[in-house]
Amino acid sequence: MENGDDLRLLRAYEPVARFTEGEYFFPVSAERYVSRAGLWRIEPGTSPVQIVRPGGLSLDTLAAAGGAELGVGYSLSGIDNDDKHAHIPLRDRPHHLARSSRLASVGLTARLVDTLNRFSLLFRGSVPGGSAARSFLLQRDHLDPLRPTYYGRVLRDGSWTVCQYWFFYSFNNWRSAFGGVNEHEADWEQVTVFLDATGEPGPDGLPQPAWVVFSAHDEIGDDLRRRWDDPDLTLVDGRHPVVFVGAGSHSGAYLPGDYLITVRPPRLRGLVDALRSSARLLAPWSAEDRRNVGIPYVDYARGDGRSVGPGQAETWHPVVIGDDTGWVRDFRGLWGRDTRDRLGGERGPAGPRYGRDGAVRHAWADPVGWAGLAKVVPDPAAERKLVAIRAQRDLDRLAELDRQIDALRHELTVAAAGLPAADPEVRALAGQEQQLLGLRMERTRLADELHRTTTAVPVPQHPHAHLLHRRLPLEPAKGFLGRARSWWAVLSTPLILWAIGAVVSPLPVSGQETALALLLVLLLVEGFVRGKFLAVMLRLALACAGLGALVVFWLDGRYIVTFAFFAAALLVLLVNVREATRR
Repeated sequence: MENGDDLRLLRAYEPVARFTEGEYFFPVSAERYVSRAGLWRIEPGTSPVQIVRPGGLSLDTLAAAGGAELGVGYSLSGIDNDDKHAHIPLRDRPHHLARSSRLASVGLTARLVDTLNRFSLLFRGSVPGGSAARSFLLQRDHLDPLRPTYYGRVLRDGSWTVCQYWFFYSFNNWRSAFGGVNEHEADWEQVTVFLDATGEPGPDGLPQPAWVVFSAHDEIGDDLRRRWDDPDLTLVDGRHPVVFVGAGSHSGAYLPGDYLITVRPPRLRGLVDALRSSARLLAPWSAEDRRNVGIPYVDYARGDGRSVGPGQAETWHPVVIGDDTGWVRDFRGLWGRDTRDRLGGERGPAGPRYGRDGAVRHAWADPVGWAGLAKVVPDPAAERKLVAIRAQRDLDRLAELDRQIDALRHELTVAAAGLPAADPEVRALAGQEQQLLGLRMERTRLADELHRTTTAVPVPQHPHAHLLHRRLPLEPAKGFLGRARSWWAVLSTPLILWAIGAVVSPLPVSGQETALALLLVLLLVEGFVRGKFLAVMLRLALACAGLGALVVFWLDGRYIVTFAFFAAALLVLLVNVREATRR
């Protein structure tokens, strides 16, 4: 297909982007950004060196400027690097955003991880103050934000035709403006529409849409995508998916609202995984608590602000790209200032084709596999043919299994014939008996599968059947209890940290017993406020059991046994009470 045919496909299914009122940054022209950006070289252990001054680059010269490294180790920046505007805050907000409390929606462990992440900004690279304001001025004066742009790519992969829509933002001010986890210059986000290339085309001769994917922070594989008939998906004119864009973060949501997300930064992933494992051990009944251990934030994707796309007051200005587009293929550097943040959240991203390490993105190299669609057949007629192929394969395997079962059973009976049951030769046949059992189990499974595929009446699957985790907005906190929970989340973490410090302090300070009592009260109030009082009691009991075991370890063994039985009795009581009060 020629470029014009790709553009026709892209325009046919291009998304509608609905932003949150109060958003500062919108999809702009990457070409305009590059023309105002400088190119910087980052050498380990040295200060950044400017290779090309602002105004000296274009998309056509960008790859060549990246040198033999193809831009790896380089970064674009549209922000000057002097400090004269270093602390200009970005206050030109057109609307006051009423925020949800991200900390009130998670437990104490997640709040402590968040505190660690905030403290880490003092020791790792972060975007300098005033960067968002300077990027806002750059967007306003030079990037023409009233001409929203996307970069569209069409890929044909077997049964699928893939339309990718890439959006470039000059800044992500998620942390400073909206209480998010990170902040960085430049941002690339995407929407991907999967079309059925094997089925009957629509009235306009174009393939029919089957699935859509919005880029999101914490979703992978099957959880990324939604079926075209999913009730969570809003469509304009039946063919243009509506993406609700997160304020500052620019991630995509299917439903409007505020979303609680917990992230695992690469360098803290081991700690977060360990905490999630401990939560699984101490509270096996609460999978939601384990998922919420991480750095919490709220993504505001309310869709109550500017709207861009088909049928809206503003429309898109598309640019077609692909593997043969020079600046996409040949520049692997970062778009946006490289702060050398060791956790990665404050660094600019790479372009649509690459990750920060210079490797090709999974979403670019294999969008079908990235969205978990490699195992999905888009066309029902094609699926029926594949079912027939699998049924014949199962029949062939069943016949082979019958031959193997008969041969092995005959061999066993011959080997044991005439021998006492306790004879060593008979005992030695146990391994072959297990082999026979395995063959019979496989035959039973295949026979059941064959029965289902040949006799069952096809039943349409629910649009959410493929989802492991359905991402939903937060329920808004209402009334006095909601406000109290929000303030408790703000105040409790520093109070608990202070109490722990006072308890373990080696300094000759008074009131350690009081601090310990206060710590226990705070933890119990935490459990009560979050509706998990018995869970907190259980964890405290386990902690006391562990500390008590250390104390009595050096004492007489009878004390250890006595303590163990007392601790077991308390734990059993707590578990039984919880089970008895569960609704």
